Amino acid sequence: MRNINNLKNLNIESIREIALKRATAKTYFAIGLLLLSLFAAFAITGKANRSVSVWSASKDLVAGDVINRANIKEMKVFLPSNASRYLSVSSKIIDLTATRRILSGELIPTSAVSAKYSGISIRSVPMKIARNDLPSDLSPGQSVDIYYLPLPDLNSQKARKTELISEGVLVESIDIKSRDMGGDIGIVLKIPEPDVLTLLTTLNNSRILVVRDAI
Repeated sequence: MRNINNLKNLNIESIREIALKRATAKTYFAIGLLLLSLFAAFAITGKANRSVSVWSASKDLVAGDVINRANIKEMKVFLPSNASRYLSVSSKIIDLTATRRILSGELIPTSAVSAKYSGISIRSVPMKIARNDLPSDLSPGQSVDIYYLPLPDLNSQKARKTELISEGVLVESIDIKSRDMGGDIGIVLKIPEPDVLTLLTTLNNSRILVVRDAI
């Protein structure tokens, strides 16, 4: 009987020892996970502390566009080595001119704007286009070519040819309501200044065809 009791006690002690070891292992595992999460949090915090606030474009810009509060926004990003390539929010950027196309959401590089722009100025030109004379799914930010389709002239025996007025121009906005209602569609295009007069002159005696050159 004494041997049986001793055996029972031994089994109980063994079970307690195994349970204690398992509990200790789980405790160590939990502590390890906690330390790992703390390390990750410190690493993220360290990177956040090294992030910088820079300017980015809030809408598509083309060469000749003047920077203003409406077309830029502040963005905080992590730039470990090339922060000097972009304009920080402390930089004076208002009234500078874009020297190349800058896409919406793109960080504005220091090389993409200038106080002295010698290129062609851009004008925002509003017009109405027949709904069949532009892509039905055209949207702001897309690039288009503008063609001149002369209307028949009964007083002239000489046929006029279709001509390209301007190419690679940016769609600034489209009147969605007018597109849904039918008829002419209001649209604003960013036209190079030398092409503006030609475009406006041809509106009264021709069709203007808007052709998307990229999607």
